[in-house]
Amino acid sequence: MKAILTTLIFAATLNALTLDQAIDLALQNRAKIAEAEAAYYAANERENAAIANFLPTIGASQTRYDRETLTSGSRQTTRFYANLNLFAGMGDYAGAKAASWSKDAKRYELDAAKADVVLEAKYAFYGYLKAKDTLAAAQENMKATKKQAKDAQAFFDQGLIGSYEKHAIALEALQSEQTALSALSALQVATLTLQNAIAAPLPSEPIAPKPPQNSALNRDKLNDLTLKNRSEIKSLLAQINAQKEQKTKAVSPALPSADLQIAKEKYEYENGFSGIDEQTTTTITLAWQLPGLVKPYFDREAALYDQRALESRLTDLKRTLQLQLASAFERLLLAEKAFEVARESLKLAEENLRIAQNRFDERIASASELIDADAALWKAKEQYTLYYYDKLLALADLERVTESNLAAR
Repeated sequence: MKAILTTLIFAATLNALTLDQAIDLALQNRAKIAEAEAAYYAANERENAAIANFLPTIGASQTRYDRETLTSGSRQTTRFYANLNLFAGMGDYAGAKAASWSKDAKRYELDAAKADVVLEAKYAFYGYLKAKDTLAAAQENMKATKKQAKDAQAFFDQGLIGSYEKHAIALEALQSEQTALSALSALQVATLTLQNAIAAPLPSEPIAPKPPQNSALNRDKLNDLTLKNRSEIKSLLAQINAQKEQKTKAVSPALPSADLQIAKEKYEYENGFSGIDEQTTTTITLAWQLPGLVKPYFDREAALYDQRALESRLTDLKRTLQLQLASAFERLLLAEKAFEVARESLKLAEENLRIAQNRFDERIASASELIDADAALWKAKEQYTLYYYDKLLALADLERVTESNLAAR
């Protein structure tokens, strides 16, 4: 029998949905990831387009001249040429660098989107399990109170208790049934929330992960991890670097430019003239348009203010992240301590209900004592479930803030 039970449990575990599987589904299916990926690929193409400015342009033309005077003949000119941008006032170089930094910013935004989706999946997954455990506890409480109501009715029929005690216990049974119905509704909402988080129907029943051990985390080290790992910070730093290149690009029209052209021309003569002439020409064109300093000046000032705006946003982001870190860290410490208290409280509440039930059965305790003990047990189970998952959620928040796997530390 034990072997059969073990086999059934093992089979159920194989069909269960783990947290890692839920996260994989969310990363594969969420439109938020697809949107961030598309933005990154677009930035990659813009970088390629910026690099293409350094490639030569190739062209060809053909011109035919017809004259009425016979002796002058007619001439046809075929021309092949290649142009190469040598220097455009640093504009092309700055544009390519800016495009590269912008691509990096989009890549970090993609990483941030993935981290957000992972956190949402964790919240939905833990929320489902919490709702499921709450429902199980509510149904267990409902079953116990219904038994108490049935026993109270029997005691009343035997004249052992009065109508007040019978009705009080019956009312407690009805209230526990209402609580179970509310818990069932909450589980249905949690199921829909989890399905939305993974963008797919539940492939199997979610299974709870192992509870984390009490943390030995250092807040200062967590703050260093946040500043080092956070993708939003990296993205803003890349945007600031891109904006610095935009300042250089803005003043490039005020600087000289240089172009190289290599052309090969072929001349054909008719009507009295014969032969084919060919020549190859190499031309370097230097240009400096003056005065053209007014617009580049204002463009550079605008780019400078855009850079300062990004730097201010970065400062504000760091402060926000420090607040998020402090909040998640304190929440985890509270959840760890509160969970230990809730675990001991649950043991005491179970023993207290057992004693109250025996005292009531022996006509020593009143119905109110039994109801109070039952309510205390339900409250203890509720607190146990709350802080069990609050501990997991606080750790998930810390991992999102620091963008690292703290459970493995």
